[in-house]
Amino acid sequence: MTGDVQLQALLEAEVPTAGRWTAAEVPDPDTVAVDLADDDLAGLEAAAVDLAHRGVDPVDAGPDDLPLGPLAPLIDEVRHQVLHGRGLVLLRGLPVDRMTVNEMALVFWGIGLRLGRAVSQSVMGERLGHVVNVTDVDPHARAYRNRSELAPHSDPGDLLSFLCLRPALEGGVSRFVSSLTVFDEIRTRRPDLLVHLVHGFHYHRFGEEGPGEEPITPHRIPVFSFRDGLISGRYVPEYVQIAADEDPSIVLTDAQAEALDLLHATTNRADLALDFTMGSGEMVLANNFTVFHARSEFTDSPEHR
Repeated sequence: MTGDVQLQALLEAEVPTAGRWTAAEVPDPDTVAVDLADDDLAGLEAAAVDLAHRGVDPVDAGPDDLPLGPLAPLIDEVRHQVLHGRGLVLLRGLPVDRMTVNEMALVFWGIGLRLGRAVSQSVMGERLGHVVNVTDVDPHARAYRNRSELAPHSDPGDLLSFLCLRPALEGGVSRFVSSLTVFDEIRTRRPDLLVHLVHGFHYHRFGEEGPGEEPITPHRIPVFSFRDGLISGRYVPEYVQIAADEDPSIVLTDAQAEALDLLHATTNRADLALDFTMGSGEMVLANNFTVFHARSEFTDSPEHR
């Protein structure tokens, strides 16, 4: 679709009810939580312990190595909810208190194998990363290895998942907001600014461009788009701003800046967002097309635990 056709389609599009939620409908994590039973986890847990004992790297394990057993129907339901429902699920009760980090990584990986195909979103090539602050040795570490606050954004993959082994000493509050709700609020209140978000922005690739590609995208990446009857939200504010800072040919107009300010303000509205701190043994699953996520600054333990 051309930009004008995209805009017209979005102005007329019906927002799916399931994916459009506010803080009134999702007031706390209990609203999106699913509690796991020890009996349902037993088979997966035993397989993970065995693989860890044999030194198997989690990313080398396949579905046959990590059978879900009675957990399988529940994970199918969770996948449906993330893809076609609210786009956000919190799994609780994973056995971090009785498993090593490697064993727990295998459990996490085993569940993830049923959700999709794991891909890297980092130049490091990691498909399974550890969220620890390493800025003392790498001041420019990527977001999940950096203690700084992260503004509401989406990740490149279709789905994202975090598993909390242990909370940070301080901070690390997660924020989730429906990007479909954000879209609908902006469409209703300021349709004149929506055009800029649909038109999109050039992104800095932060060294993750492919061979022969430019560090800044030559094309614009829309914040909101419409395809096959579905509304999608995609946004990383830092990538937009740094692209404009580094390339003199990229000039954000006053209207574009106002649209970005409105987007930032809307994604952070208390009446729209769900804020909570993940606890040990909790696993978040979110749809990157329908949910923006953020995290407050955190203080890690001195041992980088």
